[in-house]
Amino acid sequence: MVLETRGLSKHFAGIKAIDTIDLKLYDNEIIAIVGDNGAGKSTLIKTISGVYKNDAGEIFINGEKAQINNPKDARSYGIETVYQDGGVIPILDATANLFLGRVKLQENIFGKLLKFIDPSYMKNETEQLLDKMSVTLQNINAPLLNLSGGQRQSVAVGKAIYWGGKILIFDEPTNNLGVKQERKIIDLIKRIRADFGVSIIIISHNIAHVFELVDRIIVLRSGRKTGEKLKDQTNMNEIVSMITGVIEQATDSN
Repeated sequence: MVLETRGLSKHFAGIKAIDTIDLKLYDNEIIAIVGDNGAGKSTLIKTISGVYKNDAGEIFINGEKAQINNPKDARSYGIETVYQDGGVIPILDATANLFLGRVKLQENIFGKLLKFIDPSYMKNETEQLLDKMSVTLQNINAPLLNLSGGQRQSVAVGKAIYWGGKILIFDEPTNNLGVKQERKIIDLIKRIRADFGVSIIIISHNIAHVFELVDRIIVLRSGRKTGEKLKDQTNMNEIVSMITGVIEQATDSN
């Protein structure tokens, strides 16, 4: 088990955004968190990733209690989040986005004393990473605003992997993408699980995509976990019924 939350809670002005959430994520597993708007999905992942500080409950990484007070803490535990807006700077190219805030300095006196950066190293690292991910950019020097939504999302995913992400969280990864771009992102998520051995949490409203990608599905409603199913032991109709409250079955499939 690479990630566990026990009784995780977050309140805003007395409103329980998430209430005593127990969640488990296993090595090389993909899980989905689903629910209607306001169910608590985004609050849950933002609490895990350090954007919000939990009011109650605990987070464990690889069985050890974690202290996550901000996104930097989360990244130190190998938690990287790719939000639906991609989390990239569109006016910058792929290399600048990959090394944003973490530039590589030259390994010489110019780098050590004058803080000269090493653009060749950074570009080479970016090219190798994208090649390993089977992502092709027509022009690696082009600003991301000139790329498709799927390509921008691919750069954001690559950034998460490059900087040591072992637990990747995707917030609506196929949102606002065309059909072909959706397919590329779905295939990319499958590849990075297989090739990089990461564990993945996905938030998505697209139940068809959920059933194609994940191993296990967790349902939230009004800030609480109301159901949990192994994908192979359920179907889309049952999950939709659990989301809407027609079926309430708070079960732990593990």
